[in-house]
Amino acid sequence: MEKRILLVEDDASFREVFTRALGMALASEHFDVSFVEAGTLAAARVRLKEGGLDAALIDVTLPDGHGLELVGEINNGGGVGSPIPTMVLTASLETSMAGRAIEQGARGALSKVASMSETVNAIKRLTDAYRSSA
Repeated sequence: MEKRILLVEDDASFREVFTRALGMALASEHFDVSFVEAGTLAAARVRLKEGGLDAALIDVTLPDGHGLELVGEINNGGGVGSPIPTMVLTASLETSMAGRAIEQGARGALSKVASMSETVNAIKRLTDAYRSSA
């Protein structure tokens, strides 16, 4: 069964490369995934309200706000749809950032420069969290 993951990232080039590479890596492990993309908090909120998502990867720094704000809205009933497992995506993995993400309800933080195997495992854990809580 296909998993739908929201990717909130303002860098369109990164989104394209990331979704293509990660999609191929997951497919090679027989893990069917499609990405719903958003480049801003506002666009992400629209996608979330449309529903049908299994998880979200959210960049911390966005042009119209901070990704942790959206993580909190998703996990604390902020009116953006049903709660789904979230993970923050960041260029620099500071332990304080990961701690703040978890405080907002994220399952963790993932570095944008993590290895593909680490990223694949993180996505699998994230979507398994949804399956076990649904």
